[in-house]
Amino acid sequence: MKVNSTGLGKTTMVAHFAELEKVEDEPQGAMTLKIEATEPVHWSIKATVGGDDLRQFARLLLRPSNLFLALKLLCFGKKLTPPPSH
Repeated sequence: MKVNSTGLGKTTMVAHFAELEKVEDEPQGAMTLKIEATEPVHWSIKATVGGDDLRQFARLLLRPSNLFLALKLLCFGKKLTPPPSH
C-alpha cells in the first residue's frame, strides 16, 4: 500500500499490514493492527481498533461502489507501483 502523512509533505511511503491481533487487557474487546512503512523511512504504526471502528469500516466497504471495486481488486488487482524516489 502507499501511505501519505501530512508530516512528510508530499512524500509517499510504501507500507504493508504486519499483524492483526487481539488486545488482551481491553474489557470491551479490541484488536491491534500493526502497519510497517518501509520506504523511504521505516516506521511502525500501531492502531487499536474497536467494534465501532470495524462497523464503520464495514459500512464503508459495503457501499456498492466500494464493494464492487474491492472484489475486483481482490480477484484481479496487481501490486502497486512504488512511488518515485526523491
